[in-house]
Amino acid sequence: MRKLTAALLAILFVAACRKPGIDAKDRTKVLIGATTVAAAGDAPIEDSIIVIAGTKIRAVGPRKDIPVPQASDRTDFTGEWIVPAKGRIEPGETANLLILRSKPHGITPAAPADVGARIIGGEWETRRGR
Repeated sequence: MRKLTAALLAILFVAACRKPGIDAKDRTKVLIGATTVAAAGDAPIEDSIIVIAGTKIRAVGPRKDIPVPQASDRTDFTGEWIVPAKGRIEPGETANLLILRSKPHGITPAAPADVGARIIGGEWETRRGR
C-alpha cells in the first residue's frame, strides 16, 4: 500500500510541475553551429544559430550575435548546412528548413541524399520506413 501511495504521489508531483499549455510542439528549438543560407543569393552564415518558437523563426544569425534561450531544445548541426525548404530563413517566417549533409548549390541540395532532416511548419518531419 505504501508503494502505491508513493507512486501516486510521485505522479501527481510530476504532473503539478509541468506548465499547463506547453506542448512539445510549442517548445523553443535552437539549431546551433550549421552554415545557414537564408535565401538564394545570400552569403552563407557560418556557425549560425536559428531560434524557432512554435511554427515561426524568431532569430537567425551568427552564434556570437544570437542569445540562446534557457528553456529550449538544442540541436548541434556543426558541419552541416541549413537552407529554406520554401521561402526565406528570417524572423517572422514559418520554419520550413532543410538540413543538408554537404554544401548546397545555392539553396538546392547537391543530391537528394544530402537531405539529412527537415523542419516543416516548425516541426521535425519524420519519415516512415526509416
